[in-house]
Amino acid sequence: MELSLNIELARKLEGDLLAGNKELMQVWNEIDHKSELKVLELENISAVYGGPDCPINEAVGLGMYGPVQEEIIEAIEEFYRSNNHDTEIRVCPLAHESLVELTRKRGYVLSGFSYRWILTLESWTSPLMVPDSRTRLAMPQDEDNWSKAVASGFADQDNMSETTDLTLEHAFFRMKSSIPFIAEEKGKVAAGGVLALSDDVASLFATSTLPSYRGRGLQTGLLDSRLRYAKDRGARIATIETDPGSGSQRNVERVGFQLADVTAELVKHY
Repeated sequence: MELSLNIELARKLEGDLLAGNKELMQVWNEIDHKSELKVLELENISAVYGGPDCPINEAVGLGMYGPVQEEIIEAIEEFYRSNNHDTEIRVCPLAHESLVELTRKRGYVLSGFSYRWILTLESWTSPLMVPDSRTRLAMPQDEDNWSKAVASGFADQDNMSETTDLTLEHAFFRMKSSIPFIAEEKGKVAAGGVLALSDDVASLFATSTLPSYRGRGLQTGLLDSRLRYAKDRGARIATIETDPGSGSQRNVERVGFQLADVTAELVKHY
């Protein structure tokens, strides 16, 4: 059954992201680390800053409940300026049209796109005959190896330096809503990913595979295992994001996801 993105579903997905950002902040700031995760919270909007190289530095939720006021944009810009960072805004295509005009007026430029995918779990059947035996739920004692594997995969290298900051990965693992999964091959932790359940929505994220283990079906196995788990627990909809044209895109299409929208990423340089 095909599922199309409408404003109600888009608001729900953005709301889940906002709640996740808040939870991530709480966990991040409980971990011993070198920089504090900061979150500016406004009504149905949040802006995250976790250091100059943090991959989740962005404002989300703008324009989902009506026109965007210029003072809101100004507050977000001041938040990032005070942290010596460019302002980055994630724009849902169903956001109010005023956001386009305001960002154009204030000098924002397009920096990239991401694809958001959705899947109707109620009618979904796995393309795999049986679950991939290399995947399983991660246990508390897996946290260090899981964090290293996920970070290494995103950095596109098999071995991370011992001094690499893994705060984000540890925070993803420890979030109250997180259900981390792990993939092993011949006793080696080769890939990992997270599932989060919120009401009837299953969000899949932080999926990463070590470069030397790619092409062996581990990411597909992790996708399949998390979808089976979510469906068994009553989730009706699954969602995930990928970079356009990536290997991850091909994997999510392979297990049945449909493209819901193309999210624009805007940046204002200082």
